[in-house]
Amino acid sequence: MAEVNVTKNCPHCGTEMTLKIAAYPMGSAFMKERFHVDIYSCPNCKLVKLFESETVEDMVVCPKCGNRHSAKERCSICALNSAFDGTFTN
Repeated sequence: MAEVNVTKNCPHCGTEMTLKIAAYPMGSAFMKERFHVDIYSCPNCKLVKLFESETVEDMVVCPKCGNRHSAKERCSICALNSAFDGTFTN
């Protein structure tokens, strides 16, 4: 995995923020191309900031439908399609 710049300074108090969640999907599961963000939190003032995801290695393309999604989650498009046609499995 490539080195990711996880050092961000809080714009409010200047304290170094910590990465809480990488490549979090934003938007509805009905969207084919969801926007992914890294979520940072300031341990001092508790400010939370979203930044465009820098963890491209955590993203995969579904071989069935071509949807780009986090490797940590199932393909939302295929999950919805299988739920509607009755073939959904956990």
